[in-house]
Amino acid sequence: MPLYNSAVSQNVKYLFIDGGCLDSLLEFFSENLFDKKQLEIDYYRLASGYHKVFYYDCLPAQKQGENEVDYQNRIKPKIKLFNHLKSLDRFHVYEGTARFRDKRRGQEQKEVDIMIAVDMLRHSFRKNMDEATLLTSDLDFKPLIDALVQDGMYVSLWYPKAKTNYELVDAADSRQVLTIHTVWGWFTENFQKQVNLPVLSQSSFPPIDNSWRQVNKIKQADYEVFFYEKEKKYAAVLQTINGDYNLYEHNNLEQLNFYIAHIYSPDVIRKDII
Repeated sequence: MPLYNSAVSQNVKYLFIDGGCLDSLLEFFSENLFDKKQLEIDYYRLASGYHKVFYYDCLPAQKQGENEVDYQNRIKPKIKLFNHLKSLDRFHVYEGTARFRDKRRGQEQKEVDIMIAVDMLRHSFRKNMDEATLLTSDLDFKPLIDALVQDGMYVSLWYPKAKTNYELVDAADSRQVLTIHTVWGWFTENFQKQVNLPVLSQSSFPPIDNSWRQVNKIKQADYEVFFYEKEKKYAAVLQTINGDYNLYEHNNLEQLNFYIAHIYSPDVIRKDII
């Protein structure tokens, strides 16, 4: 599957991926929606429309007291991913280094941020690309985005929902929030058949009858949701602004609760302007 259609593609677009950010996003959804399954990503789907893709990450550092056999087993999935990405057309993988500091502070990445900044500035200066997209949630990249924008480069930001500082989001020319539905579109066709998300139906009247038992109610600033149970099936009901009802059904209450909070939470948390 090609990354782009040369017949319709006009602007040269490069995608730069902060691998640590992408890993965290996938792990977040795996733990909360898919029973900690390894998510199967079709990286050609992820990078559809881009002429080149640059992926930056580092192997996990060896922990204090961790023997060599355990360490090698732990990094095998990451090595496998790097090798897979290197085998894909137009994908380029660059590895930084990492060191384990302590249990409280965990792992520290080195070189990755610098490599991303240098490469984006280099390609912009050389006019290799017309548009740069950066996948990250790291506020440290704001000066980089500012510099690229001021230099005339069109910069798009892909960022995890509710996990990214608004200053970083505002710095880009355009932005795309990464939700579970975004990531679902990256799944392989086979994996999409193995897992499921809550099913949405809409109605102009209350969709729940007396056969359902209310098990929870959550009220937030922007929405109010009622959770119901019937024969080990679960439903969440929200009333929309126009008075209609959204009904979400799923077989796992915790996952349904997470899904609702994820979908209806603000994309970016902003501070009140004084």
